[in-house]
Amino acid sequence: MPTTLIETPGSSFKDVINNSPYRFNIGLFSSDGRYQEVNIGAVNSLVLEDDFTDFYHKGYIILRNEFDAVERVADSTNKETLAKTSVFTPNKGFIFKGDSRDMIIIDIMPKLDDSESTYASNTKGNEPFRLLFNFSIYNTEEISGAKPGEKYKKLYFWDIYYELLREKNSYFSTANYLNSKNVNDLSNSDRAILTGKAIKSFLKEFFDANDGYPVNISDDEFDEGSTTVFFSSPAEFKGIDSLEYLMSRHVSNKNDNFDQGFLRLERNSLKFTLQSLGNIFKSALNNFTQSGTRYLETFKLGLYADNSGDYILENITFTPTNGIFLGKYGIVNNFSFDPMPGQITQSELVTHVVHSYDYDEKSFNIDKERNTINSALSVYNQNYVLPFNKMSYDGAYSNFFPGEYRLQQKNIKNVFTIVQKEADQRLSTGRNKALFSNIFLNNTILFRVPGSTHRQAGRFIGVNREGAQPYSDFDSKLLGVYFVTEVKHVFEGNEYFNELRCVKTYSFDNLFLNTKSK
Repeated sequence: MPTTLIETPGSSFKDVINNSPYRFNIGLFSSDGRYQEVNIGAVNSLVLEDDFTDFYHKGYIILRNEFDAVERVADSTNKETLAKTSVFTPNKGFIFKGDSRDMIIIDIMPKLDDSESTYASNTKGNEPFRLLFNFSIYNTEEISGAKPGEKYKKLYFWDIYYELLREKNSYFSTANYLNSKNVNDLSNSDRAILTGKAIKSFLKEFFDANDGYPVNISDDEFDEGSTTVFFSSPAEFKGIDSLEYLMSRHVSNKNDNFDQGFLRLERNSLKFTLQSLGNIFKSALNNFTQSGTRYLETFKLGLYADNSGDYILENITFTPTNGIFLGKYGIVNNFSFDPMPGQITQSELVTHVVHSYDYDEKSFNIDKERNTINSALSVYNQNYVLPFNKMSYDGAYSNFFPGEYRLQQKNIKNVFTIVQKEADQRLSTGRNKALFSNIFLNNTILFRVPGSTHRQAGRFIGVNREGAQPYSDFDSKLLGVYFVTEVKHVFEGNEYFNELRCVKTYSFDNLFLNTKSK
């Protein structure tokens, strides 16, 4: 089994996508050494999905498969390269085994300069622009075409690390990571460790280097959490069950208001990070007005006269003045913009009263004060609105008002838990559920633009228009800095698009005329 990402043979930028040279390498690989290269002409469509709420990437590819060519024909163009490796067996072709060890290797890179070899390896300089993945094919589907003999093969895939978590049983216990040698003499509370340490230890233990898939943990970007957990995996638990259990108990530190944390497996580097959402929002802007480390670029709505430059700095009001605008790649001609859906907000953006039972004290607890909608909105404003406070006008405002029914606790949600002993940790099943809904169900913009491989979920973009029309309250609602929750890389023939879903957490003006409404 490989210990790093497998790279497909070949490095020349011979394929033309969106009228630009690309290295478009795709290969099918099985664990017994069979390999089949996939030429770009055989690809009907390829979709790579990056959703922030999933730590892994996933997607599908549709291949032309007349005469069962995917498994019948063995590519020989890189015979010498394949013969020099210990992984691939040339001239044997590819046969689906159907065991989730059929792999699809994707390596896509645009040519960024005139050099043919500068970006042949995964260096720090090209890392943001390279799409390099080892995916496990978990399902296949044959699609018949309209013409006689026309047939396609659709392969569904997700990251191999997620597949391993789904398959392999977990035997993890926090008791193995204590400083004390006399574990048997300790109470369950004394056997607990910080949730972030537990998640990090679990990942390192589960992805054993001897199995061929080691992990890289970012200590600088791995939140330790503020509460502890004692956990031993039940016998029936797979790795994903243990990971989800530990993640459900994780809350960030006091400085981030015990915020929700999100695990990510960074593409290319195979580096696991765990950060609070509040900490991520701090890196959207620098000094409230300039683009921060996680700010990708600025998009313009509509067609404009000067689209000639590919990289120009745009002097704008609603977005950072130093935000990069990528010319024709940053023009949004069509978009949809939807507010939070009322049927969800009335059920999820409410006070979450958390009921729990303490077995040691033999007592029931009811956590209400820190889980009210007002408490959630206070944290929401500090973590997700304040970072944009000096962008324009007299500050940023929350774009959500709960109404009198929720403020008067006439619309609440009761949550029951028996496992979280610490009040701070119980915020994960109470207040943080409302925060999650308020972020990911917020005002949402969706659009499709010409593709660029640097776009990722978990980053920020700006949305702006030129000032040809007078300002309105809708501009305050629509324009500004968005959090990217989902990015799709869509390849159709020689065309490449990105589909982005982004949420905006604030408005430039206070848009609520009557805060006494129900």
